[in-house]
Amino acid sequence: MIKTNFQQHPSKIQVLQRPQSQLPINLSQQLQQKNLEYVQQQKIAKQPVRQTLQYQMNPHINQLQFKQSQLVQQTQLGQQITYYPNVQSIQRSQVVQKIINYQDDEMIQPKKDNLKQTIKYDLNVNLQFEIKPLQKKVKLFPNKAQYLPGIVSIKAQDKIITQNSENQRVGVDLICLIDISGSMEGVKIQMAKQSLIVLLQFLGDNDRLQLITFDDYAHRLSPLKRVTKQNKIYFTQIIQQIQIDGGTCISEGTKMAFCQLKNRKYVNNVTSIFLLSDGQDGNAVQRISEQIKTVNEVFTLHTFGFGQDHDASMMTQICNLKSGSFYFVQNVTLLDEFFADALGGLISVVGEQLEITITSQAPPPYQNIQISKTYGNMWQKKGNQYYITQPQFSSGSRKDFVFELALPKFSGRVQDFSRSIGVLFAELKIQDPTNNSIITKRASLDLNFFNFDEQINENIYPDLDVYAQYFRVKGTEVIDEARKACEQNKNEDACKLIDNMLIQIQQNPNVAAQCTGIIQDLQQAKQASTRTSYDLFGQKLMCQMVCNNYQQGGVNSMFSTQGIQLQQNQPAAYQNIQQQQMMVQVQQQKPNCRQY
Repeated sequence: MIKTNFQQHPSKIQVLQRPQSQLPINLSQQLQQKNLEYVQQQKIAKQPVRQTLQYQMNPHINQLQFKQSQLVQQTQLGQQITYYPNVQSIQRSQVVQKIINYQDDEMIQPKKDNLKQTIKYDLNVNLQFEIKPLQKKVKLFPNKAQYLPGIVSIKAQDKIITQNSENQRVGVDLICLIDISGSMEGVKIQMAKQSLIVLLQFLGDNDRLQLITFDDYAHRLSPLKRVTKQNKIYFTQIIQQIQIDGGTCISEGTKMAFCQLKNRKYVNNVTSIFLLSDGQDGNAVQRISEQIKTVNEVFTLHTFGFGQDHDASMMTQICNLKSGSFYFVQNVTLLDEFFADALGGLISVVGEQLEITITSQAPPPYQNIQISKTYGNMWQKKGNQYYITQPQFSSGSRKDFVFELALPKFSGRVQDFSRSIGVLFAELKIQDPTNNSIITKRASLDLNFFNFDEQINENIYPDLDVYAQYFRVKGTEVIDEARKACEQNKNEDACKLIDNMLIQIQQNPNVAAQCTGIIQDLQQAKQASTRTSYDLFGQKLMCQMVCNNYQQGGVNSMFSTQGIQLQQNQPAAYQNIQQQQMMVQVQQQKPNCRQY
């Protein structure tokens, strides 16, 4: 660790420097262990090792070096590792091993703080953690079982970060993976380049950025470098020189990004990867899943599906591997706005490595009361415990993990001394990214039981917050079922499923008032379920809704009745203030800005 006096400078960035034992072996040791060879489809011919020369980084030359099967010459020598492309994914007759120095990441320089301007975010004060049921008073019946919805909920108070006030926020390591396959030619790559340049204005001295492009190969255009004023010029020049060529092999890009994460010398407060692609790669999910198993770093992975031809199902599966969001970008002019939303969530991170443990603890005779169903893929069960993990948590956000509690048939009688029972116990552990301290919070779910023939004197009012979250996941479940029906050309059945869900939510006006987000999504999904709309944009939109609604992140796209993707004119359901402000700022910078 770089030693920092947190009592004197409480908001300084804490930077992790890897010990020498964790760094890769040097180049000479590697060459002793493995001969550099040219791998051909028909034969293997040994070649002499080329000398690595000191090199002034030029992104265009760098990219051409890869495409011409030449070794990339790096700015630094020293310790290096060898990057091996995936031979199975490459159509060319020759593959060359490329020596890449992943340890050239720029050191993050802690800056002197103005304590009067620095406001520490106190997780103990600003974080709320609870577990609660739809209703606390429950009658037990001898002849029927019941199912009671509940949520484990985390809420963080919002925090406004003024522009150019980096001492108020965490530093970010961001790696952008950009598809440069032939299908990106024209307006797609131009908008991608323009959006990357827009992204630079929101990054500062304590942030680091790396650009990697991929087609059949991965191309490392820059090291992980601080986004200082001078380096913004450097990144802009690199971005402007990005060119199109080749096919699409997403796993080559992610492999290089993961190598960078594992071998960087310094680790910033928050880490994330943005993956932008307009194509399809049938084996990407399986390969990336295997790659991630080798990465112990804490990071999120956000995906941006570009245009009408990308594989939305694949992109959602990839982002779900690391609790990211999927952004469906059919209107390419909106990419910069979605970049702003994703980055706004990163710079407002206030907690990392979130771990929740839920334990069943009902005593006899209620020991059979257990969680019977969970929603979303974040739940993991071991014995009588459930575990939930999340890599990052932002200010002004909330995570609600929904479950159903099974109340089995109860043949006994509820006694006065055993009416109030603790059924579930939950514990949250979350790490402060600025100083790595661990905060622990605990909560319990208590129920008051009554016999089926007893009179409850007080009115039973359901918790509207639990209702809203329960209908969020039930509505999302219906959207996924409707998508599957459309895949079987049962579009009318899909619309009926959605209509029935809407009727169920809107029966109670008080509940419907809390469910505006999922009602809007269901209405959009119904429009997307018609035969014409489903082929045009519906399948991708519904994949996005399922992914983002379970994760409570990202921005679900809006489409007109004519199938045109619209600009957001209202805060999205899962945006915090920071994300809202950054998206509006990007919108206002556009000529003839028009919000629909």
